[in-house]
Amino acid sequence: MQEQYGILRSNALKKIVRLNTLTLACALSAAVFCYFSYSSLQELQQASNNRYHSYLLTEQLRLSSDQLTLMARTYAVTGKKKYLDFFNQILAIRNGNQARPDNYHRVYWDMLMPDQGKAPFIDGKRQPLQQLMKQAGFTGQEFAQLQRAQQVSDKLTELEFMAFNQVKNALSQTTAYQLAPEREKALTYLYSQDYLAAKARIMSHINEFYSLQENRTNRQVEATAGKHSLMTILALSSFIILLLILIANFRLRHKMNRQFIKLLEKEVDTQTEHIRAKNNQLTESLAIMETAKNQLVASEKMASLGSLVAGVAHEINTPVGVGITAVTSLQEEIALLKKNIDNNNLTKNLLMETIGVFQHSTDMIFSNLIRVSSLIKSFKHVAVDQAHDEIRTLELRENVQDVVDSIMPKYKYYRVEVKVDINSKINCTTYPGALAQIITNLVINAFFHAFDKNQAGIIDISAGEHKDQIILIISDNGKGMDEQTRANIFEPFYTTKRNKGGTGLGMHIVFNLVTQKLSGQITCESEQSKGTRFEIIFPCQLKSPPLPGDV
Repeated sequence: MQEQYGILRSNALKKIVRLNTLTLACALSAAVFCYFSYSSLQELQQASNNRYHSYLLTEQLRLSSDQLTLMARTYAVTGKKKYLDFFNQILAIRNGNQARPDNYHRVYWDMLMPDQGKAPFIDGKRQPLQQLMKQAGFTGQEFAQLQRAQQVSDKLTELEFMAFNQVKNALSQTTAYQLAPEREKALTYLYSQDYLAAKARIMSHINEFYSLQENRTNRQVEATAGKHSLMTILALSSFIILLLILIANFRLRHKMNRQFIKLLEKEVDTQTEHIRAKNNQLTESLAIMETAKNQLVASEKMASLGSLVAGVAHEINTPVGVGITAVTSLQEEIALLKKNIDNNNLTKNLLMETIGVFQHSTDMIFSNLIRVSSLIKSFKHVAVDQAHDEIRTLELRENVQDVVDSIMPKYKYYRVEVKVDINSKINCTTYPGALAQIITNLVINAFFHAFDKNQAGIIDISAGEHKDQIILIISDNGKGMDEQTRANIFEPFYTTKRNKGGTGLGMHIVFNLVTQKLSGQITCESEQSKGTRFEIIFPCQLKSPPLPGDV
């Protein structure tokens, strides 16, 4: 699987790297062509603007010539000085001696010609028309036509000034300007064949200038438009190729992903089968461990019960031995009495002594039998409860005391006192065997861990009721535990006395019995050299488990 995955991944990566390289190249090409297309568009716009600006400048040249003629003829007809001033201003603006009004190419002079006429234009800079044309990039041929037009215009201006002089003479000689022969003569200059021929030559040069200027600007616009079209086509082609490469890249990745998914599905199936097999093994192992654990717990319980039996048996041996000794002594006294009776040697004093021995022996036998009965009773309660554990109502103090009495014979040589401080009125309905096992394990655990054999100490067992709960506290003033031991005390197989026979199951059994059997909870508080305190809380009235089939 890993080898197949590696080969597939290597081949796919090579193809992806190639496609990514092509994608990057196409993207860069598209960006470059887009930049050049945009630049060519700007150039095209600039060329169009230059063409329009050149056209406006050319129009100003033609209009200035027409307006000079208009002002000259109007002055000759009317004799009003303002038209002569207008004539001089047109020349001054064209030559750069006077500020050129903004938008001068429009209807500037037409709005000034009437009386009180006013043009809504502001003055700009002083710039000769030829300088503006140089700035606009006019060619030498175009300027040559303008110079020829300028030369003809100068000759035309001479005729116009001759007409102006005639008008001035007429104005100085008579007030009746309209009837003066000088006016007729001035108009003759302005409408003469020479004037009209000069005007026509000016316009022919301007027309030639128009042709040259239009051809030049058209070529620039066409060249720029062609460049823009080429750059646009290249940019669009790059984008189309980029799109195709991206589609191919996407399809390759999709194909690779499908192959990877198939491999992964196959691997998942294989791993699933492997995990299922492992899970079955683990389930079997868990069942075996659970069985072993239950066997260990049962063994621990039986070991505790066996220890209890050994302790009680050892304790019963003493009163039974005393009773046997007393019975033996009594048999001897009975045989001696019978012998004295048979020999007729029985006296009152001898009979009284024998009766005294009988009385002492029977008292001794009775007291020891009572002791044996008490031990057997306590053992029977505990043993039966542990062997046949069923819910029943019990007196808590009596039950706890029976458990303690059954434990103490084994530890009678310890200098540890076990105190039971429980109100005899406290009754509860629970599993007595589980409760006995809990108390047994906790008390034995205290003897085993909290105290050395020759160490004096106290184990206190107390209980109380609170809100339908029994609070059972078992504490000691022994060695105590460190934090790690206290935190792990209920963990299975955790013990600090493994080399001395500890199994680590005692406190785990206690935890399970409290939480599962008694439906309660247990907590432990301990500090080194400050003893240990266990608090067990369980219900006063434990509900019976449902029978099979009950809902």
